[in-house]
Amino acid sequence: MSARITQVDDLRLVAQPSAVPCTELFVRLLLSDWSLLPMVEQVTATTGRLVGDVVDQSRPSAPAFVTVRLQLRGDVLVVEVEDDLPDPRPPRPAPGERMGVEPRGAAGRTTWCELPLPGGLSAGQVRLPRRQERRTLVDEPVSGAPVAADPEVLERLLNRLSGWSG
Repeated sequence: MSARITQVDDLRLVAQPSAVPCTELFVRLLLSDWSLLPMVEQVTATTGRLVGDVVDQSRPSAPAFVTVRLQLRGDVLVVEVEDDLPDPRPPRPAPGERMGVEPRGAAGRTTWCELPLPGGLSAGQVRLPRRQERRTLVDEPVSGAPVAADPEVLERLLNRLSGWSG
């Protein structure tokens, strides 16, 4: 297996119950973008389980942070979940998963899981999107002053997110 990373994307969240559906959405969007739809269910289940484990161990009064990272490397898709839990319990791998845990400094760990790419693909063969430099659709202030967010949009977004937290 080649150690060369072809593509990587990550998402950082607060370890609250809403982190699991946010992670699942992130995985679905990313694998769709990477043309790896056959892996969606497997990767969604793996990331949901690993992030859910961090959420379960996090204190609600002072929640941990969790970073979800997906990488294409060699002939595998690597799922990494970093947390800053002070004394985490090790995760339990699902049958057939190649998983490991690496400590990170005084608190936290990086849990990784390698999932084989479908159909004998290598990371270099995965069709990645072509991205061009695009201008933002938001009007940029000429004066350099910050752009204020629309309070109604923020309120709707927060209401939807609070519905996920149960």
